[in-house]
Amino acid sequence: MKKLALLIASTLLCQVAFAEDNATGEQSDWNVVLGGGIASTPRYEGSATNRLRFIPLINVQNGHFFAGTTRGIGYDFSDDKNLQYGLRLTLAPYRRQNADAHLNGMGDIGTTGELGGFLNARFSPWYVNSGLAASSHGTRLELGVGYETRLSAVDQLRAGVDVNWANIKYMQTYFGVTAAQAAASGGVLTAFNASSGLKDYTVKVNWTHNYSKTWFSNAGISLKQLSGSAQNSPLTMRRSADSVSFVVGYHF
Repeated sequence: MKKLALLIASTLLCQVAFAEDNATGEQSDWNVVLGGGIASTPRYEGSATNRLRFIPLINVQNGHFFAGTTRGIGYDFSDDKNLQYGLRLTLAPYRRQNADAHLNGMGDIGTTGELGGFLNARFSPWYVNSGLAASSHGTRLELGVGYETRLSAVDQLRAGVDVNWANIKYMQTYFGVTAAQAAASGGVLTAFNASSGLKDYTVKVNWTHNYSKTWFSNAGISLKQLSGSAQNSPLTMRRSADSVSFVVGYHF
């Protein structure tokens, strides 16, 4: 599912600030990052198999305003580089029935706008990230904590844990199965009413390397464990999943 690839890319994009700081030594009014890479991620949340995906990396920032393929469009109200808070508009995750044979009968989950806010803080060497997003698919809350350290003048290692909570509408959208969907699956799936609660938690590690003042790369690995209704859903074939990614970016 594209959601997983975007989440991987979003995690990688958190490392771009490190690359920018080392690349320029100071911040200009305009900051642009272009790049891309590959990731091995589950076909959908709960899938038993992974597949390779392309990850686009596009981020534009001018002062408090930012826009990009993974961060969405938003505004950061803070002037403190160690504290960020604001509003943003992103796209809610979509899922195609043909992503996996186990989804037969479920139909597609379409794309829709997702309005939310974020609050991130850094207490070197620790950091805290949080976000709230709501759409017609439901509401979710993300919270992450972690530790970052410089391995050298051009390398940084970041490790952390993320937890995700979702309301009943979100859980039903992505993990619930209606009676009609169960019938359409030909008896493969059974009806399931999802409930709100902790959706998953993830342990992740990322390594950023700066090749020059403009070029950098990021390699990451994450281990996700589904929880609550997400792990009990008949759509879930594998409760734990691993993702591996590598991207290269150019900053100017």
